[in-house]
Amino acid sequence: MTCDFQLLHWPAEDRASFGHFAAVMAEVQARIHAISGETTGVPVPRAPRVPTPRECAAMMLKHRRDARAIAGGDGDMFGDPAWEIALAVFHAEGQESDAALLETAGLSPTSPVGARWINLLLTRGWVERREDGHLHATEKMVTILNGYFARL
Repeated sequence: MTCDFQLLHWPAEDRASFGHFAAVMAEVQARIHAISGETTGVPVPRAPRVPTPRECAAMMLKHRRDARAIAGGDGDMFGDPAWEIALAVFHAEGQESDAALLETAGLSPTSPVGARWINLLLTRGWVERREDGHLHATEKMVTILNGYFARL
């Protein structure tokens, strides 16, 4: 009540300015509620979350496996062993055995093809075998794949 009483003693121009200020603040408060999703209000669209490079690698591996599955007996036409092994190593972050990586890449763990491609990736410096015996992505491969996924 005291605030209202003091407001009566303000000049008309000051009361109008205060009224405008109060209206603007009410609008700001309404927008904050709308953005936060509280009470009622117009939802504000948010930008979609950009997947991480490792999530991109997992998505690509899944799409490639799906294409081979759809093709059935002609699934080998979709093969690119070096790329798929590189994606599998990148996604696994050193947590998988060679056999599991080859299976993820769509190759038979007992086939000599997978071993040849792993040796090529080791020779080219894309992967390295660490003390734990697992394959790990080198800085070279991480840089290349991060650059590739950033452009998708």
